[in-house]
Amino acid sequence: MFAPFRNTKGVAGAMVDFGLSEARGGRPARPGPPRLVADNRLSGGFAAFDVAELSLDQIDAAQGEWTSLAARALEPNAFFEPGFALAAALHFPPKARPVFIVVWSRQPGGGRRMMGLFPITPANPLTGDGFIRLWLHKQAALATPLVDREKAVEVLEAFLDWLEARSFARGIVFSRTTADGRFHAALADAARRKGRRMEILDSYERAALFAGGDADAVLARGSRKRLNEIGRLRRRLAEMGRVDFDFAATPEEVRGATEEFLALEASGWKAGRGALLSQASLTTFLRSATRLLAREGRCKIHALRLEGRPIAMGVLIESQRRNYYWKIAFDENFRSLGPGVQLVHEQTRLLLSRPEVELTDSCAIANHPMIDRLWPDRIGVCDLAVQLQSGREGDFLAGCRRDLGRRRLRDLAKRAANRLLRRKVS
Repeated sequence: MFAPFRNTKGVAGAMVDFGLSEARGGRPARPGPPRLVADNRLSGGFAAFDVAELSLDQIDAAQGEWTSLAARALEPNAFFEPGFALAAALHFPPKARPVFIVVWSRQPGGGRRMMGLFPITPANPLTGDGFIRLWLHKQAALATPLVDREKAVEVLEAFLDWLEARSFARGIVFSRTTADGRFHAALADAARRKGRRMEILDSYERAALFAGGDADAVLARGSRKRLNEIGRLRRRLAEMGRVDFDFAATPEEVRGATEEFLALEASGWKAGRGALLSQASLTTFLRSATRLLAREGRCKIHALRLEGRPIAMGVLIESQRRNYYWKIAFDENFRSLGPGVQLVHEQTRLLLSRPEVELTDSCAIANHPMIDRLWPDRIGVCDLAVQLQSGREGDFLAGCRRDLGRRRLRDLAKRAANRLLRRKVS
């Protein structure tokens, strides 16, 4: 299994503590009603913007505006669209839920339009870095916030000013965003306008599939030897019976394919180590997310079948012109025949035949031994930290050093555990 390619209260002007009170023995406040910023000084000087903190019920009621913003976003992110993010927030434990910060533009006649959506989590006193973070749970591969492409810099500036006025946090971490993309450039511009320091805390590349070209030619660029091996494995599999490749796209088809996927994943090595079917909240989340996304035409489940029985399945979700390879599972009984590799081979042909798809993100860990050999293209992903408190650059940099130290310790612990348990790193 890879992750998919991994083995693994106030009113305007009041100060609101986003979780830093926990370090002083307090408890984080529960989200209340929207807190609108009417004072231009608190909204970055942009009289056309209001900023609000919405409860789960309130953001649920704004799904229509949320969906419209996702279609206009500077950079797409399927993991922050309503079908996925709401399902996760509703079905995950309350302590794992984010606070939804929304930036609105004021419209003529008294109306408003959603211009930015920022699910955030409070600063964690256990890390000691004093950073608020964009919400990134274990089922998501990207945490780029949704920002209107026409006013991206202004929206980001209003959001950062609002956070500065309402928290004691040293900075905010934009986790898992596309490196050197349009959002990265807009965030850098917004930070530069107010003299905010921005630092890269982590970065890596992961496999991707860009539009255009022939599937075999693309796969051969990754590894000609691997491509020949896929053909040999397909012939061996065909000797065992009829081999078919299909996909579910309609809500009814996706509902049935989701159950097949859950059963297939639970039959393998993850049965006792985090299979979705082993945790009621994750099972409900997957069923809800795939159903809601399929209703909007944003979810497809591909299957490689032997005599009608699925031996490999993959879940892809879509946003704008991008696909995200979210989940994959295969039948361990056919491991020697590479069912997962054969599935990706068929998916590559299908994805390259769709000119409207400009990019498919593998959502993989870095240097994955399977998908990196099939898809030769790469996209950069990084974690960005932005200073919040003006004139306190030293505190911000101290938080960055603490964050980097924590990451190094975590990596050392993982490597030690892998050596101890003789696990292959992938």
